Amino acid sequence: MPRQIRYLGDTGWVHIVIRGINRENLFYDKEDYERFFSTLYRFQKETESVLAACCLMSNHVHLLLFEKTNEHSELIRKVLVSYASYYNKKYDRVGHVFQDRFRSEPVEDEQYFLNVVRYIYQNPEKAGICSAGDYPYTYLNEYHIPTELFSTREEWKSFLDTPNDDRFLDYDSRNGYTDSEAVKLIESITGNSNPQKLQSIERMKRDEVLRQLKRRGLTIRQINRLTGINRNIVQRA
Repeated sequence: MPRQIRYLGDTGWVHIVIRGINRENLFYDKEDYERFFSTLYRFQKETESVLAACCLMSNHVHLLLFEKTNEHSELIRKVLVSYASYYNKKYDRVGHVFQDRFRSEPVEDEQYFLNVVRYIYQNPEKAGICSAGDYPYTYLNEYHIPTELFSTREEWKSFLDTPNDDRFLDYDSRNGYTDSEAVKLIESITGNSNPQKLQSIERMKRDEVLRQLKRRGLTIRQINRLTGINRNIVQRA
C-alpha cells in the first residue's frame, strides 16, 4: 500500500524544471543520463526529500519532489554544481551548463499531483521520441504515487497513457508568450481586453476558451496568473 501523501503547500510537493543553457543538450549519451541520476540520488540522501517522478530529456529535466523543510533549492543546487563539473570536464568546456535558475511550482492537491506525474511520464512521447513506456530515462516511484485511487493496475496504466493537452512549466515550448502577448491573445479570443473577465462568463464557454489558450501555447501557470482562474480549473478544462 503506497504511503499517504502529505500536502504542505509551498513546502510540500513541487514540480521542478531544469533546462540547459541556450537550449543546449545536457545529455549526449547513456553515461550522461546515468551520471545525473546517480548524482540526484546521492544528494537526495542528504535531505528529507522524496522523488516521486523524474524524466531526463536531452536538454531539460522534470522532477516531482517532496520536501519537509523546503530544502529542494539546496538539493538542486548541489546536483547542478556536481553535474556541471562532470559535464564541463568530460566535454572540455567552461562556463554555465544550466539556464539561469530552475523553475518550480507547488502541487497542492491529489488530482493535480497525478496529472503532473502523467505529464512527466508522457514527455518523451509528446516530444516525438518514442512511446512513454519505452523511454529509458523516466522514473516513477509508485510508493509515493497514490495508485490506490485506481481499481486495478490496468486502470492506473490507462490513466498514464490517456492523451491530453496538459502543460506544466512547459520549459521547452518554442511558442512561449510574454504576458503582454498573452493578454492580446486572450483578447483576440474573448473580445475583452481584461483577462480577469474570463472568470465571469458561462462555464462551458469559459472552458472552451481555456482549451484554446492551452492549444495556442499558453501555460497553465500563465493562464492562472493572468485570468485569476484557479489552476486546477485551467488544467481540467
